Amino acid sequence: MNKALGKAFLEYKLLLVMGGIVILMFFFDFTFFNPINLINIISHVSINGILAMGMTLLMISRSFDMSIGSIMVLSGTITVMLVRVIGIPGAILVGVLSGILMGWLNGILVAKFKINSFIATLGTMVIFQGMAFSLTNMKPISSRNPNFQIFATYELFEGVPIVILYFLIAIFIVWFISRFTRLGKNAYDIGGNMDACRMMGINVDYYSIVFFIISGVFASFGGVLLSSKIDAASAVFGENVGLQIIAGIVIGGVSLAGGVGKVMGVVQGIILLGLLENVTMYLGLFGYFQLLFRALILLGVVIFDIVYVNVNSKMLEKTNFRKMKEIG
Repeated sequence: MNKALGKAFLEYKLLLVMGGIVILMFFFDFTFFNPINLINIISHVSINGILAMGMTLLMISRSFDMSIGSIMVLSGTITVMLVRVIGIPGAILVGVLSGILMGWLNGILVAKFKINSFIATLGTMVIFQGMAFSLTNMKPISSRNPNFQIFATYELFEGVPIVILYFLIAIFIVWFISRFTRLGKNAYDIGGNMDACRMMGINVDYYSIVFFIISGVFASFGGVLLSSKIDAASAVFGENVGLQIIAGIVIGGVSLAGGVGKVMGVVQGIILLGLLENVTMYLGLFGYFQLLFRALILLGVVIFDIVYVNVNSKMLEKTNFRKMKEIG
């Protein structure tokens, strides 16, 4: 029973942290519980959440994509520029599909040229951002078409932004892949032991490229949504996005060593980051104090997780040792 409770605690610890934060906010500012604010939190994290969903399988397979922020801004730039040329549907389609090419390039560099994924995507990050700077002449650009914004700002039901629906669809797609497909199973296997997978005949290079393409497509879709939401594109919009996404994924339980992690854990990690950002605004914290507050909360979650796992492991070792003595 204790083991089951411990497993459940580890799986839903971020929900408990978020619940604690929400309860504390009840005493600081009751207006925090305005339904509009709660919807805004989910809406605000939806685009980053889509990017995180795209990179989840990639990180489970023990690779990184530091270029997703640059993929996002370049695809958004391409979309905005094409709206006046080929129309809104065509521009959106080309913008999303551009992520296939950028993801494929990252995959080729890592899988075929055997370049470390961090280094390879750090290089392509600069390339893609440089292309965005070149296309925009280092200035924000606009489609000047109000209908373009409908793609990201249309509201469902009573004021629920459509970007939340896109986020939910992204969650379902990656969850389904991770649970019920060979592609998802191989992500865990490759992340757990790449050499063993090669010996078993699994085409590791092929799957690695596919995971990079998935990450690229989700990032480009996020870029199209961002450019549609504000009807603008700029090469500076994607700065530090990669680090934020990786932080949310790791906090959500995906191991940096690969082979471990769940989609719903990543969802919790991304929402926690959005909740912390919203809370700091309600508390009137800005600049350094805002960053400090968020860092302390996140460090607390990670440290508690590490301590809990270590204590649990030691207790398990003692139990096994006691059983061995009884048998002996």
